[in-house]
Amino acid sequence: MNATERNVQLIREGLEAFSRGDLGESLERMHPDVEWHVVFRLPDLPAPKEVLRGRDEIEALWKQFRSAWDELTVRLEEILYIDDERVVARARFQGRGAGSGAEVDRVVFYAFRIRDEQLIYSRAFDDEAAARADLGLENGA
Repeated sequence: MNATERNVQLIREGLEAFSRGDLGESLERMHPDVEWHVVFRLPDLPAPKEVLRGRDEIEALWKQFRSAWDELTVRLEEILYIDDERVVARARFQGRGAGSGAEVDRVVFYAFRIRDEQLIYSRAFDDEAAARADLGLENGA
């Protein structure tokens, strides 16, 4: 398996683990110095930092975030760009709020960076061009 295939597998398996509630497995795929940009804000949760650093900060946010949902999945739909260190991916975020039953179905475009076969950077955007620009890619790259 080459580096780009490993990167796809890393992203897919990490999202699958998160979606089934296995935060530990998902966090294991992250570099200890991971940088995670917060995307979603929920009114009933305290406002977190804009950028989380390290597995412990991410785990704390995820536990809090997941508690607000009866159902929550993030499914990889398509890899739009990949090289040995960068991935642009389209994913679908779907969930049903705990208590409210409100449903969310949203497409997001992730900018990921990989180091030492682990996720080192994650930031989601509403459009592909912004995700590509975040990683220093031209639209056609």
